[in-house]
Amino acid sequence: MELKIPRETRIVLIVLLLVFFLLVYVFWVRKDMSDFSVCYQGGKRILEGESLYRVSDGHLQYKYSPPSAVFFSLLALLPYEGAKFIWYLSELVFLYLSLVLSYKILHSRLKKKGTIIVFSLLILAKFYGREIELGQVNIHIILVLTLMLLAVLSHRYILAGLCWGLTLFFKPYALVFLPYFLLKRRFRLVATGIVVAILGLFSPVVFYGFKGNIVVLKEWLTSLSRSTSPLLATFDNASLYSFFFNVLPVRKAEFAWVFIICATLLIGLSFLGMMFLGKREGLKKPEVLEFAFLFILIPLLSPLGWYYNYLYSILAIVILINYMEKFPAFLKYGLMINFAIIGISLKEILGKDAFDFYTQNSLVVINYLIVLFYLFFTRVRKFS
Repeated sequence: MELKIPRETRIVLIVLLLVFFLLVYVFWVRKDMSDFSVCYQGGKRILEGESLYRVSDGHLQYKYSPPSAVFFSLLALLPYEGAKFIWYLSELVFLYLSLVLSYKILHSRLKKKGTIIVFSLLILAKFYGREIELGQVNIHIILVLTLMLLAVLSHRYILAGLCWGLTLFFKPYALVFLPYFLLKRRFRLVATGIVVAILGLFSPVVFYGFKGNIVVLKEWLTSLSRSTSPLLATFDNASLYSFFFNVLPVRKAEFAWVFIICATLLIGLSFLGMMFLGKREGLKKPEVLEFAFLFILIPLLSPLGWYYNYLYSILAIVILINYMEKFPAFLKYGLMINFAIIGISLKEILGKDAFDFYTQNSLVVINYLIVLFYLFFTRVRKFS
């Protein structure tokens, strides 16, 4: 029997929720949003025709592509504090929409939307929190990629390609979908995305002119090559690359690449197996599970897979919560334990020493290798 909440109670709850998020912004988020300040500064600089990439900026150097600065120039037209608050609100709205759409995408909905959204938020809260605190762009990218999946499911491949290409302006993460689209023969999608990306590279011409645009594109590539290497061993790097280099003894570090290559091949073969089973069984919406798998590969396989980038697992978490009761008992409880570890691995809960051990060794990688196994098992059992 579905619990019905009176209209007046719903209004009170919404008001309390709005007040809560306003207080979160005023007393916590507003003090930081350092990554958004970098984006805002990039927008200001491109409006004034200035160089985006400056070594003097240090750690807070602009690293996004010049086309992304064209987008941020719209926010830079606003006062900084106003733009920052709008960005914060957009993160909350986009996060909610990503969760709702992930639920909507499910082929069979075995649990209520509210239940899945609440548990997904609890499991991934630390990732969302850090993302919002920094004012990052990943939540926005996730929503656009989720819209891309919806477009693929409705066979609107040009629209899907538009979404795919737009995300490449900000981060190259969505390139993980390129081999998949080629294997699925989604050539219109790929062509559209490439055209959008190329056109985007010319958009800064409005501010720099053609010659100036070539100069700024070269500065961008130089900035990427110069700034990437020092970040590979940072505390927040939680990629497969970082995991093997952290857990192996220093004297055995040269073998890390062997493990990385073997693990990547195993993950790739598992994914190909999922695709083969989905096609052979004629499953409805096989792309949903396959997209969820690829979303997790974004932080897992990226050399700079930041700890909070695992919020890209939204779709995977929604799927596994939905189908949890279908797993054998020992696997169901194993999944619950894995989710609990992901959710409670906070310094305030584990203590400083345990938390440092968990993060410095990139142990979240193990949690998400387990999640990938459950996605594979879901396909083997034909749940999705």
